Amino acid sequence: MNFALSLLSEAAEQGVIDRLQAFTDSEGQSIASQQMADPDYWGSVGIIALAGILVVFLILAILIFFFWLMGTIFKAVDNKKKSKAAEKAASAAPTPAAPVIEAAEDIADNGETDQDEEIMAVIAAAVAAYSEQDGKEYRILDVQRSGARTRSAWGLAGISDNTRPF
Repeated sequence: MNFALSLLSEAAEQGVIDRLQAFTDSEGQSIASQQMADPDYWGSVGIIALAGILVVFLILAILIFFFWLMGTIFKAVDNKKKSKAAEKAASAAPTPAAPVIEAAEDIADNGETDQDEEIMAVIAAAVAAYSEQDGKEYRILDVQRSGARTRSAWGLAGISDNTRPF
């Protein structure tokens, strides 16, 4: 303990920079080896390394806290928006078009097993429900199956690959 105190008091009197600059190149030892042999050299290196590591981890902890805080703030804002949208949708939701859906079910269940008729009934029910919700009247003039593909299989694969959710 006394040795460490004597080194500290000597370093304080002389100054670390003055002491390090006082080393001269001799034939026996270079300046670097003289500095490494100095007992205060390794202590100052350790203190500098420890201070650097502590600063890095302190900044990382601050960044982690900052991103956590931003995440909770954005989640709270999103939850408020979702709850407002749900309340608005619940208050503005019209009653379903029961007669139109029943008519579509009657068309589908009238004994025909043809799948095209069922598809047309579902399309008619969807258009009728949409027209009732909009307040306008829409009519289906014609339903045709698209025979020609507009994109190749490779193009469709590229589109599905690039538009897939993360």
